[in-house]
Amino acid sequence: MTFKRKLAVTTIAASVAMSAFAGIPLSSKGLSEKLGFGGVVSAATLTSQDLINRINTVYNALNVTGGMNAVTTLRSSFEALTPSQKSAIAVPIVSKLIPGSDAASELKKDRLRDLLIEAIELSYSPSVDELEAIREEYADDLKEYATAAGITDLTVDDVVEYFLAVQDAVMNKLRTLNLNAINALITDSAALNDLFEEILAALPGTYAAEQVFLHYGIKTEDVVSVLGNVKDEINQTQFTNAAIALYEAYKYLANPGTGNPGSGIYVPPATIDIPAEVKALEEKFEELAEKLENASDEEKAELIAEAIAEAQALIDKLSDLANSVTVSGDVATLKLDENKALAAIAGIGAVVDALEEATGETIENLDVTVDFGNVVQDNLVIALSDAVMKKAVEVGLTGIILKVSGLVVDLPVGGTFSNAVDFKINKSEATDEVTGGLSAVSDVYEFNLNVGGKAVTTFSKPIQITFPLGDTKGLDIELLTVAKILEEGLEFHGGRVKGKTIIESRDSFSSYVVVENSVSFDDTASVDAWAGRAIEVIAAKGVIHGKLEGEFDPSAKVTRAQFAKMLVRALDLNNQAAKEKFADVEDDAWYAPYIAAASENGIIYGRSATRFDPHAEVTRAEMATMVARGLKATSGAADIEDVEKALQAFADAEQINETLKQGVAFAAEHSIVVGNGGKFAPNASATRAQAAVIIYRAFNFEV
Repeated sequence: MTFKRKLAVTTIAASVAMSAFAGIPLSSKGLSEKLGFGGVVSAATLTSQDLINRINTVYNALNVTGGMNAVTTLRSSFEALTPSQKSAIAVPIVSKLIPGSDAASELKKDRLRDLLIEAIELSYSPSVDELEAIREEYADDLKEYATAAGITDLTVDDVVEYFLAVQDAVMNKLRTLNLNAINALITDSAALNDLFEEILAALPGTYAAEQVFLHYGIKTEDVVSVLGNVKDEINQTQFTNAAIALYEAYKYLANPGTGNPGSGIYVPPATIDIPAEVKALEEKFEELAEKLENASDEEKAELIAEAIAEAQALIDKLSDLANSVTVSGDVATLKLDENKALAAIAGIGAVVDALEEATGETIENLDVTVDFGNVVQDNLVIALSDAVMKKAVEVGLTGIILKVSGLVVDLPVGGTFSNAVDFKINKSEATDEVTGGLSAVSDVYEFNLNVGGKAVTTFSKPIQITFPLGDTKGLDIELLTVAKILEEGLEFHGGRVKGKTIIESRDSFSSYVVVENSVSFDDTASVDAWAGRAIEVIAAKGVIHGKLEGEFDPSAKVTRAQFAKMLVRALDLNNQAAKEKFADVEDDAWYAPYIAAASENGIIYGRSATRFDPHAEVTRAEMATMVARGLKATSGAADIEDVEKALQAFADAEQINETLKQGVAFAAEHSIVVGNGGKFAPNASATRAQAAVIIYRAFNFEV
C-alpha cells in the first residue's frame, strides 16, 4: 500500500466507519446520492433490489434488537443543531473539498455542510423519498468534485464494490470485540484512526470510487475529527447509545436467533415452514415475471392488477390467526400457537416479496388479526411472544389487531412494540361513583402493558381502541365519549361512534369508560340557531371547553394554538411522543403537544420554518387549510383536482394566499368552511362559535 493510500481515507470509507458508529444505511442508491454522484452514477442500477433489501434488513434489525429508539434520539439531536454547530462538525472535510474563503466558496461550504449533516440525519430513518430530495438538491453542486478528480464514468457498482468491502472489514473487526471494547474504541480518537488504517491496509486491489476522494487528500484524522465533533456538539451518551445499538443490530444479523437482544446470548432460529399456498403463489409469480417481459402496457396493467388481488387475498387469509388461540386459567391467558403464527407472518412477508420482485408493486397496511372470541373472565392477559413480535417487525407488518369479547385493540408494530407483549385487561362494572352520575354505556376497562418484560405507559405510536357499547336507548349518540378515569373525576377524550362501538386512539394507558356527556352553556343563545349543536357535541367530546363554568364566550376570537388543539383532539391525533421545532413554541406551553402532533401529521407548517405564531388569530384560509390537511391525513381524502374551478364562486379568491388555495378549495368543496355573500373572506379571523361549527363538520366528515 502506498503512503498516500494509507493516510487518505475516502469519504466512502468514512461513511462505512460511521455505519458502525452512527447508522449510515447500506445502499447503493443512498450512498451515491449522499455523495452527490447524481450526474455521474449509472442510473440503471440505482434501484438494486438486493441492496434496498439490505437497507431494510439493517433497519428491521434495529427494531428487532430494540435499538431504534437510541438512533432516533440521536437523529433528533442532529435535527436540532444550529448552523454554527453544523459547521463545527463538518469543517475537517469541508475545508479539504473547498479551501477558499471568498463569498462564493463560503456559499459552497454552507451547502456541503448541510449535505453532510442531512446525510447523517437520514441514516437514522432511511427513506427513498428523502434520498431523492437530497439528490435533486445537491447533485449539481457536487458533480464538479467527481469530474475534478478525472472520474466521469463512475458507476454505482464501483461505489458499492468498495463500500461493501470496507463495510465487511469494519463489521468483521467489530464482531471480535465486546461492548466494553466497543465503548472504549468510540471514545479513543487514536484507536479509531488506527482502525481505519488497518481496514484500508487489509483491502486487496484498487477501487475506482476511491480515486475521487484521494484527489482531495482527506485523511483518517479528518474523519476521526468529524466523529469527535459530532460527540462534542451533540451528546456523548446519545452517541454512545446509538453506536452500541448499531453494534447489537449488526451482531444480531450475524446470528438472528430468538434470544434476548443486548444480552449477547442468542438462541438459534427455529425453522419456519412457509404455508404451501404461499410457495405455490411464489412459483406463479415467477412465471408472471416472464410474462410481463413480453407483455404490452395494457396486458401488463391487467396482469399486475390480478397479481395484487391474488396476493391480497392470500394475505387476508393468512392474517386471520384466530385458529391458533388458547385460553386457560381463571385469569384468562390468551396465547397464540407460536409455530402457526410465525408461519403465517413469514408467509405474508414472502407473498409481499414475491409480488414486489415480479411486478415492482407492494401492499401497504399489512395487519394480522387475532380473534380470541368471547371470553367469560373479566381479567385477561394477551401474550404475544418475542419471536412473534420480531417476525412481525422483520416482515414489515404495520399492526396486530387483537379482538376479545367485542373489544378491539390495534397494536402498531415496531417502535415501542418490537419485543414480547403482555397486554392486561381488567373489566369491571361502571358505577355512579366512577362516572359521577353520567350514564355509562360500557364497562370500565383498565389497561396495562408490558413490552420486553418492562411496564410501558406511553407509546411511540398511538393505539386505536374500539370499545363495545351497551344499551344506548334514550341517549344522545352524538354525545357519547370515551372518558379517562382520574382521581379527581373524568377526563373526556371523544371517539367516533360506529354501529355499536366507539373508536378512540390513545397514546398512553389508564382506565376508561364510555359515557353520555351533556354539556350546556349559559351564553350561547345568540348562536344556538346555527352553532348550538356543534358547540354541544364537540364540548361533549372534550374537543373544546368553556372559559368558565357555564361560559362558552362564542364571540371570542380563536388563536392558531387554540385551533390546532381543537383539530388535533377532534381528529384523534394526540401523540405525546411528537416533537415540534418552532422557536416560538416553548416545550412546557399548554399548546406545545398539540402543535407537535399537528406538525408531525403535516397539518401545520408554521408561518415560517421556525415561527408558528401561536397567539395570533387564525384566519379563515388557515383554518380551511389545516382542516383539509388533517382530513387527508386521517381519512385518505384526495386533493381537489381543479382548484381554480372550486374557488371561482368567490369574488375575493385572488386574496387567498397561493399556498392556501388547495386547502380552501377542499374545505369549500366539502362545505366545511363556506363563504358568505359570494365571498370567502380568507384573511378574516374566526370566533369560537364559528370554529366549533368547522370542527364539528370536520369531525363528521366521510370520504
